[in-house]
Amino acid sequence: MSAEGTGNLPAVVLPREVTLFEYDTCADRDAAVLLYQRKEHLRPYLQAQWLVRSFDEDRLHLCASHYVGLLPFRDEDGLHLLLIAPKGCRQEPRLGLLRFLELLALGEGETPPEDVPGWGGQLGPHPFLLFLARHYAQLLQELCRRDFRSYYRNEEAELRSHIRGRLQLAGYVRGALRGKPHVLPCRWEEFTVDNWDNRILWAAARRLRCVAAALDSEVGASVWEPFQKLLPWFSGVEEVTITSADLQKARLERTSRAYRRAFDWARLLLRGSDLPSPSGQAPALALDANRAFERFAEVVAQAALPDATWQAAFRNSRPFLSGQQHQTHEPDIVLWKSQESYAVGDAKYKDVLERAMASQLESGEEVLRVCIRPADWNQLYVYMRLYGASCGFFVVPFWNMDGEPFEWLDNFHFAVPPCDGHVRVAVLAINLLQRRQSLKDVKRAAADRLRQWIAHQSNGEHDAGAIHVA
Repeated sequence: MSAEGTGNLPAVVLPREVTLFEYDTCADRDAAVLLYQRKEHLRPYLQAQWLVRSFDEDRLHLCASHYVGLLPFRDEDGLHLLLIAPKGCRQEPRLGLLRFLELLALGEGETPPEDVPGWGGQLGPHPFLLFLARHYAQLLQELCRRDFRSYYRNEEAELRSHIRGRLQLAGYVRGALRGKPHVLPCRWEEFTVDNWDNRILWAAARRLRCVAAALDSEVGASVWEPFQKLLPWFSGVEEVTITSADLQKARLERTSRAYRRAFDWARLLLRGSDLPSPSGQAPALALDANRAFERFAEVVAQAALPDATWQAAFRNSRPFLSGQQHQTHEPDIVLWKSQESYAVGDAKYKDVLERAMASQLESGEEVLRVCIRPADWNQLYVYMRLYGASCGFFVVPFWNMDGEPFEWLDNFHFAVPPCDGHVRVAVLAINLLQRRQSLKDVKRAAADRLRQWIAHQSNGEHDAGAIHVA
């Protein structure tokens, strides 16, 4: 049957809420076909690659990509909501969502809340939004208690009763040539809480409220409740529309740790909803799971530094080719000790899910078998060669509720080493659906194992063994 054909379709209506999983489509085949037929209503999401086209058996489908969140759209049947659930939700919905929310928080260097408000309700958009609202509100509360600041904002107006700021004579001359000799433009700096940093932070809170209110008025009130306490601080901040282009106007997050922590989450929320929704509906909210895992891998690597003599850099660019063409390479993770020892790492998440849509990916061995390909090893080899690194490793995910927190695989040998000396490569597979331990504990255990491996290599020791499981 053709995906475009409609003559033999059963008489079903697309539900108001449709759930997809990362790199998967609807479990209901009829709903999957109906969703594909509404692709014109979902065009902004397809253009942003939050949704992708996929061919399954004899039908074309719309699949989620590596963005998790809420995508509203409207068709002839009314308003619908796509819930893009993390991959782990297919095995265990509540645990999968909780672990993804922990992944977001840990990737931003924060400690996740111990519980999620509204967790007792049914699975849906509510716990997802309530978690984001509560965690972000906590960051803003800490900011207000510790370091809420005023800052300078550039202003420009015409001279009225007295001169304020600097008189712009060049502007006066241009006005005179246009027949407006009485207009005297002035510019000055206003020292106020209504600065771009505070505008951006408050806009992220309002964006959460807007997304929640579009779903349900009660949910909107619950999401906004933790921000009510912040109104005395932010009441003087103008409510302006903020897009991703406005993020560069921030200044305080470069000098204040409290602003930087809150701003990281504001950036995450605003970029995840900075997309015009179909038919002008409420804004979507989609968070990049691939980037969240990369940030999490960076946190693991930072925690794995053997001692204070080691340093870490992420996405560090190094020249590879010059002349008529210029190329650079940018490993996800570079760890080094002075100029003596280097270790390079590559985090794989999006590629893993793209290459194994139908696989459960319940072990590091499975991820290694179906997802890490010759091109990935070639890339790691080049990274090690460029840095003279004696250690190279991949960081990949797997999902197993009853599995170990991580798996360590290191039975790999290059026929021709990329640099002099003893060379080792490994795969660190991290369980993103561990039932017995929080992701914070999983992070700690994985970092300890990586630290031991790097420390042994820098001391010239050989870490024997083929495959190690924590």
